[in-house]
Amino acid sequence: MISLESKVVVVTGASKGIGLAIAREFAAAGSKVALLSRGAPKKNFSLCDFASGGANCLHFKCDVRKLSELKKSITQIKKQFGRIDIWVNNAGVGAHKPLTETTEREYDAMLDTNLRAVYYSLKLLIPLFRKQKSISDSCAGHIINISSGAARIGAANLAVYAASKAALNALSESVANEVRVDGIKISVLSPASTNTNLMRNLTAKKPGRALSPSRAATKLTVEEVAEATVFLARQNQNAWTSMMDIRPLQIRK
Repeated sequence: MISLESKVVVVTGASKGIGLAIAREFAAAGSKVALLSRGAPKKNFSLCDFASGGANCLHFKCDVRKLSELKKSITQIKKQFGRIDIWVNNAGVGAHKPLTETTEREYDAMLDTNLRAVYYSLKLLIPLFRKQKSISDSCAGHIINISSGAARIGAANLAVYAASKAALNALSESVANEVRVDGIKISVLSPASTNTNLMRNLTAKKPGRALSPSRAATKLTVEEVAEATVFLARQNQNAWTSMMDIRPLQIRK
């Protein structure tokens, strides 16, 4: 497996939850990490906590749904670190309610964050990775998109969220087959039943609504999802995992 020492990694939605855990895992592997989030860092966010030190871990305020802000962040990251090697699209939003109660605003928020932002990142990163590719480096760059097990389950009250993630899977797989000839990897990681604020909100018991279909007795931790993400990034340059599921082992009896 390849070393991630000094690799430049960008993680979106990185001020909390899975995104923050992924950023920390890459930093512990010696990577230079740029953390992107819409708002100011949360109370549990501190660059001082990162193993590789503050100089190699920077936070950029960026709304990934806006192409102009994404372009600006990529320019800033390249100015600071010189290049980008790995990009993790982690930012995501959801709503747990019947389709008939889902508002257009909620629909737009889910599709814009879970799909449009990834489309923007692909449009910007693919030309960048093509320019960065060297003769000696068979992998020009790696994009890892965090999806969800909901994309294939068809869970009640998660229709739009699940649809946005299913579309993300299809987008990723299709574009991956366009750019693999350029030495660019695009991978999808689909965690199920992870202990995050988003998942707790999505599966919270509400009057008249079914809970998540997951039968997990113990949810995945954000650190376990982060470990799987780093595993994908560390694979040999010629090895490409296009789709990867990670699930809790134990189920309710």
